[in-house]
Amino acid sequence: MVTTILLAALIAQATVYRIDPASCEAGFDLKATAHTVHKSTTSVTGEVSVVPDETGVLTFAGKISVGAAALDTGNAKRDETLHSKSLLVASFPTIELAPERFTPSGPATADGSVAGQLTGQLTIRGQTRPQTIAATLRARDGRIVATGTFDVAWPEFGVPDPSFFVVRVEKVAHARFRAEFVPVP
Repeated sequence: MVTTILLAALIAQATVYRIDPASCEAGFDLKATAHTVHKSTTSVTGEVSVVPDETGVLTFAGKISVGAAALDTGNAKRDETLHSKSLLVASFPTIELAPERFTPSGPATADGSVAGQLTGQLTIRGQTRPQTIAATLRARDGRIVATGTFDVAWPEFGVPDPSFFVVRVEKVAHARFRAEFVPVP
C-alpha cells in the first residue's frame, strides 16, 4: 500500500516526461583478460508518457536514446573499434530503450525511493530484444530520478566478439544508468 501511495504521489495521472540531458549518464562495464573496460556517456535523450494504475504499476510509451558514438572508454584506439566495428555507429547511431512497464518490488525506502523491475525493448545495432532492468524511482524537486542496472549479452544483438590475441572479452556487459525526467508542460 505504501508503494502505491508513493507512486501515486510521484505520478498522479498520465504525464509526459522528458529527460534532462544535463543530469544523465549511461554506460557499461565489460570484463576482459586482466582488466575491465568502462564505457560511459552523458549523451542521453528521450521522452516517455507514464500512466499509473491503482496497484502502483506504471505503464510507459516512448523512447530513450543513448548516443553510441559518444560512448567513451578513455582509449582512442579501443573507442575507434567500439564505434566502427562493434556498434557500427555510422549505421546505428543510438542505443535505444523503449520502456513498457515498471512494477514495484516492495515498499518505499526512507528516502522515498521505490525499487522494482522495469521492462521494455532494448535495441542495439538494429536488433531489438526484451530487457528487464532492476530500477529505482525517486521523486526529487518535481522530477523523477531513475537509476538502474542490467546485463546485456552482446552476442544476442549481433555485436561481434572484440577479443583478440590473448585478450578475451566476456560475452555479457554490465550496463548502468541514471536519468532525471522533468514533466513536459
